[in-house]
Order: sequence, then C-alpha cells, then structure tokens
Amino acid sequence: MPAVVQLIRTKFPLIPAVTWGFLILYLTLRPKSAGDIVSLPTWLAGLPIDKVAHFTFWGIWYGLYAYFYLKRPKVTTSKSDFSNSLNAKPSSVFSLNNERILGIFTMIILGALIEIAQHQLNWGREAEWLDLIADASGVLAMSWMWEWKNYFQKAS
Repeated sequence: MPAVVQLIRTKFPLIPAVTWGFLILYLTLRPKSAGDIVSLPTWLAGLPIDKVAHFTFWGIWYGLYAYFYLKRPKVTTSKSDFSNSLNAKPSSVFSLNNERILGIFTMIILGALIEIAQHQLNWGREAEWLDLIADASGVLAMSWMWEWKNYFQKAS
C-alpha cells in the first residue's frame, strides 16, 4: 500500500469522504447555468443520466468512506482483544456495526436535505425524490458490495 494511502488511513481517515461529500454538495446546490446542459449521443438519449450520476456519485462516496475510514487500522487495547479479533469468524455477509450504520444514514439523510434545499433555494435545480432514491441505492449498493468483498476475503 502506498505511504500516502497508509498515512490517510491512519491519521486522517475521513478526509477523502468529507472532500467527496463537499464536491457532491457543490455540484448539487450551485445555481444551474446554461453550461450545465449535457447533450448525449442518440444511443444514450433514453438513459436517465441524472439518476445514473446520482447513483454513481453516492456509491463512490460510500466507497471512500469504507476504504479509508472503515478499513483504517484499529487500535487494540489488550492482547486478548487482538487475539479475539484474529480468531473471529465472519458470522454473516452483512455485519452492520455502528460506524457502517452511521455512514449509511448520514449519506442518505444528506441526500434528502440536498433535495429539500434544491426545492427551497430555487436556483434552477429541481428537487426530485427519484434523485434521493438513486442516492440511497448507490450508498446501499456500494455498502453491500463492500461487505460482500470483505466476507469473501475473511472466509478465505
């Protein structure tokens, strides 16, 4: 693992996710301008590119949170804690802990607050609840994929 990634994981594990969150906040709340119009090729014209973007951006957000924060090196307090964590078997594919739940709910709640802000600010952005569904789906899909990957790593 590169030294920069290790440094971020150990000293500043939330920086990548928080930075990505601010990027999402900026892109979703800035006033809409004529330059924001994206013309798609005809073979992609029927694709709901807005929803795909929401799904992808929120999925990347959770991925950064999981990679840097959830996978950070844990400090063990005693030898028995360390040996218990090494001998623990994965009990299920989905092992929800407080940090995962907090991350998932925070991202989904922020997605809802962004949609409410878009409606209230009236800056040319449209508040759509389907955007919130795409946001939540991206977070949950990445959470599921992350846990699935970790399950197979622990099981082998």
